[in-house]
Amino acid sequence: MDNVNASPTKRRRGKPRGRHPHKRLSAPFVRSAPPGRHCDGNGLYLYVQKTGTRSWIQRLVIRGRKRELGLGSVELVSLAEAREQALANRKLARAGGDPLAEKRRLVGVPTFAEAAKRVVEQKRAGWRSAAHARNWFRTLEIHAFPRIGDMPVSEVTSADVLEILTPIWHTKAPTARFVHMRVRAVLEWAIAMEWRIDNPCDRILHLLGPQHDVVTHHRALPHGEVAAAGFPRGRGRGKTAVGREPPLSPGR
Repeated sequence: MDNVNASPTKRRRGKPRGRHPHKRLSAPFVRSAPPGRHCDGNGLYLYVQKTGTRSWIQRLVIRGRKRELGLGSVELVSLAEAREQALANRKLARAGGDPLAEKRRLVGVPTFAEAAKRVVEQKRAGWRSAAHARNWFRTLEIHAFPRIGDMPVSEVTSADVLEILTPIWHTKAPTARFVHMRVRAVLEWAIAMEWRIDNPCDRILHLLGPQHDVVTHHRALPHGEVAAAGFPRGRGRGKTAVGREPPLSPGR
């Protein structure tokens, strides 16, 4: 006997199961579609706001992360053009590329040097002295800019950072730590600005290995001669004090 009290089957919301939609929309529907997101295929959606504004967006998985790309207004980009761009983006993402990076190149991504200048300007107000700002930038100018200064900040790779740090990682350990910290800060800013999705500085420390700062010991002195030797307080060793930045020179 049938259960007359059974509730009616609820309609499943979201994307329907089965084959993915392909060229589902039509030009008349694009002009008259109600507010909401309407799927066409290849991750392409017509987005109609309550105000009536209509635009194209695409949902993609780019290097393991779900992202949304804006493809432009319906007034400027036709349905055929949106489909063509969506297909190109999907092919690029499937091949391991980044359609967002391609788009950013077209809108003028800053170089690493330009990004570093903007980071310094943002941080300057919180620093105690103008000298620290000069040293912060000068560290990158000496060690990082020769390799990546003119490179778009979105294109810096872990290989680039390794090339910068390897020559000084063990021979000038304190300086190398400051360089790593400041390159990382610039790339974190680029992530916040959505010009890149990762920070290669986070993947290289285990490749560089542990640091062993060179410690130079002074000759042992009799107790009565220590005061006359005039060692600065707290600097009895050649090792740079923790948290203190080594002086900069063209060779560092």
